[in-house]
Amino acid sequence: MKAARLHAPQQDAAVLIEPSPADWPRCLRTNAQRFQKSGGVFCGVALADWRREMQGLVRCLATQQLARWGLQADWPDTGFLVTGHQPELFHPGVWAKHFAVGEAAASMGLVPLNLIGDQDQPKRLAIRVPTRTSQGLGACWVPFYDASPLLAWEEYELATPENGAKPTVLPEGEHILESQAAKGLTNVGSVDVLGLPDFAQRVTAECGELLPEMILPRFWTLAMQLASRLHPPLGLAELLAGARRTWEQRWDYYNAEVRVSALCDTEPFLAFVATILGQLPDFVQHHNAELHAYRRENRVRSRSHPVPPLQMADGWYEAPFWVWTRGQPRQRLWWCGESHRWQLRLGEVDTCMTIPAMRRREDLLDLRQSLASAGWKIRPRALTLTLFARLFLAEMFVHGIGGGIYDRFTDRLMSRIWGIEPPQYAVVTATLRLPLPLPSPPSCNRVEVLHRLRDCRFNPDRVLSTELLALPEVQALVQRKRELLWHWSQANRQQRAILHRELAEVREALWPLVRNTETALRQALAELESHQAQRAVALDREWAFVLHADTALTRLVERIRREFATRCRV
Repeated sequence: MKAARLHAPQQDAAVLIEPSPADWPRCLRTNAQRFQKSGGVFCGVALADWRREMQGLVRCLATQQLARWGLQADWPDTGFLVTGHQPELFHPGVWAKHFAVGEAAASMGLVPLNLIGDQDQPKRLAIRVPTRTSQGLGACWVPFYDASPLLAWEEYELATPENGAKPTVLPEGEHILESQAAKGLTNVGSVDVLGLPDFAQRVTAECGELLPEMILPRFWTLAMQLASRLHPPLGLAELLAGARRTWEQRWDYYNAEVRVSALCDTEPFLAFVATILGQLPDFVQHHNAELHAYRRENRVRSRSHPVPPLQMADGWYEAPFWVWTRGQPRQRLWWCGESHRWQLRLGEVDTCMTIPAMRRREDLLDLRQSLASAGWKIRPRALTLTLFARLFLAEMFVHGIGGGIYDRFTDRLMSRIWGIEPPQYAVVTATLRLPLPLPSPPSCNRVEVLHRLRDCRFNPDRVLSTELLALPEVQALVQRKRELLWHWSQANRQQRAILHRELAEVREALWPLVRNTETALRQALAELESHQAQRAVALDREWAFVLHADTALTRLVERIRREFATRCRV
């Protein structure tokens, strides 16, 4: 897959599907052949056997998840076409992956599956909404959950606070409960305390005039109804994903849904973790070597893209997993091992656990029990999540643009470490813009304004009016400037220093005459910048899907449905 072709569509309601839907059945057959030839072994069990077991477990987990939401599950007894994302209120380009997976799976006889990335950490517990300002269009953030976004999604639960708890202010005006803050639990609070029910009203107050047809009021009513029906513990991630999945049935999508945190309690995932830990020194070496090669070939300068290098220090190796205990921020997992014994460390602190070396499936019970007794949660990072999903579960994985670009690095790692020919994947996204008014085009050009502003300082004679240029004292200054510039070309360094001072004196003498012009130009520049900012707001493609109208979202669904109906055939 060529990264040069992976760009978000610029046209409204356009979609990107790479490779073409017509090629998805071929990719599926190629992947099946590669899995058959794979000799991968994890904890003494062949990858093919782990895949069969994982698919059976996921079928059960997905059925249980839908039952919690009050939804029915009816899927063929086949493999999975998989996508995934954080359970945030993402933009329609992300939702397009769900629609594409639903359409393609039906055509190819697979089960469409979305992995709810509740092991990830939210960037914000809020959505950005467009607003009207005195200058025109603007934007603000409206929170849907009153907590600091320092934890993984799975840690945010909707529960009743302890009696007598008092709110305390966090940076940026966020609140937690004092009684929970002492324990590090920034996630506990009831639906009423968190203000979840009035989220839609607060958004409507900000942008209801601009977006009178947005689905948010109906969607949030659906979410609150779901919250009232679900048995505890109810997580924020489960609530948002459940409301979104229920809404998808309006368009006849019945995708399977599984939380990543649930996958992490399965033996196949523990075997994946144990295998990487058992070869971690080599894994770190290969990981960093391939990362360096990827950055060099793709001219990536960032130290954090696609992932940071794994670290080594004093005999400890950083594993490509997160680890934390309940209610605490995620930490890096460190490993130090001998032939018969391993040590695991939680982050940079001295909290360690010693376990026997894990080489067989029978050893995984010790790992599970040790983690449970210590209250540790080992979760995949983005890299290891896609590695696990593509190797242990998916017949084919469907990425967005970012994942599609960065998984080329994952391909290299998969091949180098385990000798597995990487399964092919697809990339899907879309652009759907809100019906926001575009600002009136400016009457001046930004480049021209910047040039004239520079002239105000360094060549004020160029911006003087004809009337001012006709004044004798101005003509004398302009003539003096011409003479100084003529001498400049023939002067040595010492002489040029003198000429430079004299030119500066001419500029200073002329500048009061262009002061009003400079003020007007700076005002014009501010108006241009305001226009650009408003235009960026109006054309942004990353507004939350709940801000869009049902008719617009339905058109996007129909567009994707046509793409697969006419091209994707087994």
